[in-house]
Amino acid sequence: MNASAPKKILIGLTGQIGSGKSTALACFEKLGAGVLSADDIVRKLYQKPSVRKQIVTWFGSSEPAVVAARVFADPVARKQLEDFLHPLVWREMQAQIKRANKKCWVLELPLLFEAGWEHRVDVTVLLCAGTQNKAARLKARGLTVAQYKARLKNQLPQAEQIKRADICISNDKTPRELEQKIAHLYEALKQIYHF
Repeated sequence: MNASAPKKILIGLTGQIGSGKSTALACFEKLGAGVLSADDIVRKLYQKPSVRKQIVTWFGSSEPAVVAARVFADPVARKQLEDFLHPLVWREMQAQIKRANKKCWVLELPLLFEAGWEHRVDVTVLLCAGTQNKAARLKARGLTVAQYKARLKNQLPQAEQIKRADICISNDKTPRELEQKIAHLYEALKQIYHF
């Protein structure tokens, strides 16, 4: 059981951009798990004056699109931003987990392995999807191929993620099928971790 959140089971949910993490997170929430999204927390952090001020100092703007364009093109800038934001994200997650009366939490962490956070959770779940499916999902979100490739460069290759993950779920079919897979996984985890 994770030492940073005694008596609470932490599931780290990850996958490459366009793999369906948000859909899977919603499935877990529907089943009764507490859920947190690192991306949602970052969006809220951007609203804090102290965070906004620091980001403007570094990048000249705190507009997410401007910052994203810069950090996805410059590895040094990306590391600077991640070193600043990651501890704030983790602190906020811990605070929310501590306050709420849920025994199982699913944390959507796009950079779970890249940030070395797999040791902070009890089990890691990786969503995998084929290139064609990811491309269709990203197009629906309004991302260009260039933006997709720039973001993908900052994530481990899917083959490496598969090696590191405790559980891999293929998400190449319908949202209904994904929902069924998540339901089966959740029941199995309940039996293993007794929550």
